[in-house]
Parts: sequence; C-alpha cells; structure tokens
Amino acid sequence: MTRSQYLLRFLAVLIVSVVSAFAHAGETLRVLAWPGYADADLVKVFEQRTGAKVEVTLIDTDEALWQKASQNKGRDFDVFAVNTAELQRYIAQSLVVPIATDEMHNLSTQLLEFRNLTAIPGLVHGGQAFAIPYTYAEMGLIYDRKQVKEVPTSIQVLWDPRYRGKVLLYNGGSHNFALAAQAVGLKKPFQLAAKDWPGVAQQLIALRRNALTFYTQPEESVELFLRQGAALMFANYGSQQVALLKPRLSISPKTAIVNPSGEPRVFGCF
Repeated sequence: MTRSQYLLRFLAVLIVSVVSAFAHAGETLRVLAWPGYADADLVKVFEQRTGAKVEVTLIDTDEALWQKASQNKGRDFDVFAVNTAELQRYIAQSLVVPIATDEMHNLSTQLLEFRNLTAIPGLVHGGQAFAIPYTYAEMGLIYDRKQVKEVPTSIQVLWDPRYRGKVLLYNGGSHNFALAAQAVGLKKPFQLAAKDWPGVAQQLIALRRNALTFYTQPEESVELFLRQGAALMFANYGSQQVALLKPRLSISPKTAIVNPSGEPRVFGCF
C-alpha cells in the first residue's frame, strides 16, 4: 500500500448523523470530534457567522467514538468526524443519513482531491454521499535518532527486537489491528477476512512485547515520549504531534538535546 493510499484510507470526514446538521441563529450544533478537528478558534468563527451555538464533545479513540455516536441511535449529535474505514459500520447500522450536497455551497472551495466524492472509497453508497471530506491524517513514526541509528523505512520497525520496551503505541484497537495487518503483508489491512485474524492477533501480541506504554491524546504522547525515553512512537496524530514536539525541543530535528536523564538525544520523524 502506498503512502497516498494509506492516508486516503484514513481520511477524516465530517458526517451528518440522523438529525439535520444545518445550524441557524439560536440553535445548537452538537459536534463529536477528535482533538484538533474543532478547535475553539474555529468554533468561535462559526458561532459568529451563524448565530448558532456549538457544543463540542471530544473523543480520542475509534472505540469511544462508536460508543458515543451509537448510543441513543445517534441522536445525541448532529455531526461527527470519523475516518473512511470506520464510517462503513455507521452506514451499515443506519446511524448516519445521506448529505444534501446541493445545499452545501462551499464545496467548490475544498481541496481538489476532496471534490470528487465518488473517487474516495466508502463515501458514496447507492448514489448518495454520506460524508464530506474535511482533512486527512498523516500517520507515521517519530523516533529518537540517538537510539534508532538508521532512518526507519517501514512500519515493521515497531517489531524490531532491538526496541523491546521502547515503543510508544496508540491505544486504539482498530488502528493497531491495521498496523499488524500491514506488518504481516495483508493487501487490505482495513478489511480482514476470517482467516486473517489468528495471524494478525499473534502479530499484535508480538508488538505488545515492544511496548513501553500506550497513549490516547496527542499531548499525552509528547509527554510520554520525552519523559520515558521512548525510541519509537507510532504517531497516530501525525503532524499534530510533530507540532507539539517542536516548541518542547526548541531545536531543529537534527540538533542534539539533553533529556531528563542527562543523555543527549536527537529526534527525527518520517
């Protein structure tokens, strides 16, 4: 799977749930989102432009998203952010409704790759769009160049026995199964067949042996990475985590710093 295919598959999209999400003055728009998807500055601008109030509920795993979005048959929220792989079960369970794209007049201002909904697998079913592209996630690795001598070129480095107890992992079941599926060479890591599960499960057990600990929030991941001396981190939040690391390091990625133990460390990412 190429990098572009991987990013596209984890495209984050804004979904209209089982109730109308068009907000008007005096109304409240209930948003279920991930960290960084509905920041206070964006909410403030939206409220000023529409006169509506926005209530944002944050989640940090796909499991938490499913629990909140599916309870009460989806009626507790108007829109929510989900990746294209996870979106399919919401559609299958009738927890989302088609979007009236002809009533959304700013679609022409989107990124070019977002404008053709049929070109993005999983968004259109039965000729109806169930999601509007909002952003995409840059997932990868952040590593300590003092401990990792060679630039990693594959996600399989997370299983390298040299980093036993040194890998910081994201606490998300579906994402970790997808990682394990890629590591064993499955061509469709987001669509596991029944025969694939035993091998993927064993691969996850092997990954657990390398785990330092697990994180859910981007800020938490940065704190753990810096304080606990991780060699590698699976960067589920991608560029958000890189942005959070930069001011903490106050250096370029090629400059050595001193960590709390007094050992010089150099950081990089890909």
